[in-house]
Amino acid sequence: MFGRKGQSALEYLMTYGWAILIIIVVGGVLYYYGVFSPGKIVGESKVGFSKVDIDTWAVNPGTSTTLNVMFWNKVGKDINITEVDVGTETYSIPGGHTLSAGAKDSTFVTGITAPTINAGDAYKWDVTIKYYLTEDTAKTELRSTGTLSGTA
Repeated sequence: MFGRKGQSALEYLMTYGWAILIIIVVGGVLYYYGVFSPGKIVGESKVGFSKVDIDTWAVNPGTSTTLNVMFWNKVGKDINITEVDVGTETYSIPGGHTLSAGAKDSTFVTGITAPTINAGDAYKWDVTIKYYLTEDTAKTELRSTGTLSGTA
């Protein structure tokens, strides 16, 4: 029916046609599971933070993104947290936030302004917590730094 050249051309098209179809199906499956959107597969993680830690946190994305955090005092003495830097944003806590030795907040400290992101976006922020020991009358500033990352 086909000549030799016609048969060779048809076999060539069938072989590569199947290969291309398989590649398209595999690509579709990978896209469906978010492999091409790494922001969707990033889990929440925390690195760093020494004496004053962040126990839990939540990101409220949008035009005025906020970060809600629960501090954990590992200093061994009572402290007063005065400021939190998130990326290039700074949140001053009026009057400070006193936290007893070894305690975690019973409530989140809310309203820390964070760099603006949208829901579903991945974030990675350097965070610096500024505090002083409540027994220190000179109020010498101490710092605890780390990185928070995840998906909003």
